[in-house]
Amino acid sequence: MPIAQYSLGPAQRPELYFDPGFADCSRPATAADRALLASWRVALEGAEAIQGVPGMPKNDLPDGLAAYRHFQYGKGRRREFSYERYVSQDASGRVTLDNAVFDIQEGILGIATQHRFLTGFQITGTGIRCGANDNPPLARLFPYPETENWKKAIGAHWIWMSALVTVTRGSEWGFVATVTLHAEDLYNFNPGDNDADTEIPDAMNGRFEESCLAREYLNVSTLDRVVRWRATEAEANVTNPSAGSRERNPQDNRRMRNRL
Repeated sequence: MPIAQYSLGPAQRPELYFDPGFADCSRPATAADRALLASWRVALEGAEAIQGVPGMPKNDLPDGLAAYRHFQYGKGRRREFSYERYVSQDASGRVTLDNAVFDIQEGILGIATQHRFLTGFQITGTGIRCGANDNPPLARLFPYPETENWKKAIGAHWIWMSALVTVTRGSEWGFVATVTLHAEDLYNFNPGDNDADTEIPDAMNGRFEESCLAREYLNVSTLDRVVRWRATEAEANVTNPSAGSRERNPQDNRRMRNRL
């Protein structure tokens, strides 16, 4: 039985909820706020400069820093990140993708069984929380990011699945599904929380949200896979239709056009 609930129809974003952060623009900025922000921006520039430099501390946080830069400069606009990079760089990303594909396979089989006359259809699913510490069984299947880079870039987040499916009927059913994983994270800071790796209180950045010097925003991404399997097979053949194409890299978010 799948974790998400699947229904016939084109991809439709389900209702998702996010942890409330600091109240955006709830008070005027003070001189102390502006001075602290200036020091954080200097630190950000310095941290970006050492990414990939051998022997430097915390030289492997490009996605986390790009996400933080957008918090400071993006004015609340949506930002696209690469879930492909997450899957390729973080063990939790690979576990999440494997279980998400299996989950929608279960959903496809259920729809095909209910509607035996269909040889082609679209399905869309409800949200799955990744990194849900309040639900250990779910967290094992859809875990919190393992690396500091991706903890800082997305942390706990939502995914939901959709697919375009072709069914071959007969003595043995065969399926070909173009599956899309949709990911969303509300990038913000939460009252009472600390950074998991540095123990820096979220309140240090939350004051920038309150004073309108920085803004929370939606981090979004999609990832496609083509999945082929027969109903009697234990494993599916999963391929990446975009393999070899250029991914969106963190440095794309450092260009001037992305700061404004």
